[in-house]
Amino acid sequence: DHRDLHSFPTRRSSDLLSAAVAASLSRYHVDEQQVRWVSPLDSDMYSEYRDVEFLERVGLCHVSAQLRQFWPRGGPCWDALATTENGCILVEAKSHVLEIYGNGCGACAASRLKIQTALSATKAWLRAPETIDWTGRLYQSANRYAYLYFLREIACVPAFLVNVYFIGDPHSPTTRSAWVAAAGAVSAELGLRGQVPYSGAVFLEE
Repeated sequence: DHRDLHSFPTRRSSDLLSAAVAASLSRYHVDEQQVRWVSPLDSDMYSEYRDVEFLERVGLCHVSAQLRQFWPRGGPCWDALATTENGCILVEAKSHVLEIYGNGCGACAASRLKIQTALSATKAWLRAPETIDWTGRLYQSANRYAYLYFLREIACVPAFLVNVYFIGDPHSPTTRSAWVAAAGAVSAELGLRGQVPYSGAVFLEE
């Protein structure tokens, strides 16, 4: 429950976030003035979206059929979504390091086959070894990268993925250096070399 994300709709906080996100994607010349947050919003009861519903929020209904072919229902639920002039920004937020890890993919056999196919394609795109299992404890990170691959390579949408790391969570405070180390460990465990293209990292004080 990332309560800090609920402050996105306020003018000052959304401007600060837009600037931070744009800075994290500076090598792609993302214009912070064109970043428009569409979730979570006060006017929408701070709802978060997944599957076809998230495509609707960012104006990409036309790729819904492609997404259904790529990934089964029950995909990533995005902590925040924004549109840009031509594309969108997907946000995954974490308050402390343990939130990175989970119980792995629990999909049924038919869905798991579709997921494995999508993850294999994503590994090839990111030049990660096919032999590394992406359905284990880092499955959440893996499926976020898969959606970035889908939007960029299949739907041909200029999409970006930004990881937001909160510093100083009152329940489990995490420093910036600890986040940097954790992110590096995740990349190593997933077999990723270098920074994932079209992605960025933002560190926010609680």
